[in-house]
Amino acid sequence: MEAAHRRTLIANLTPRSRVELVQFKVLEMGDQKEVIVKKTGRMHRVVESQVADESARILLTIWDNDIESIETGKSYVIRNGYVNEFSYRMRLTRGRFGEILASKSPVETVNDSHDMSRPFAGKKPKKKRERSDKGRTFRGTQRRESRGYCSWKSF
Repeated sequence: MEAAHRRTLIANLTPRSRVELVQFKVLEMGDQKEVIVKKTGRMHRVVESQVADESARILLTIWDNDIESIETGKSYVIRNGYVNEFSYRMRLTRGRFGEILASKSPVETVNDSHDMSRPFAGKKPKKKRERSDKGRTFRGTQRRESRGYCSWKSF
């Protein structure tokens, strides 16, 4: 059943990506919290756990009924999950239409050194725009200040 889908390694995940199949081992479970979703006003239970495979580790957000079915040290598979970004950290989650299943083949070795959930791990660094000390941009056109306008956009 797991071989029918293409497996994605945790190190290849990017923010806001959908994943067909991710296999992982649960390293540690966090404390259970109760949160109220603003959109619906309903109370939900949430646990954040550290999971890893042979390429990297990431935070896994577990909601409501899935909390009881997951144990530390065991291997699981998420099918049709996705990666979201909350508080500048990437998090793997099952989502509404995904499912978490016990894995038939356990993950033996894990890479604990590469953390994909640390801030900005999946983002490329922004390219800084170079400025000219003259009154022109690098394209050769004059800037606002050189044309007599105020340097600030608000007047």
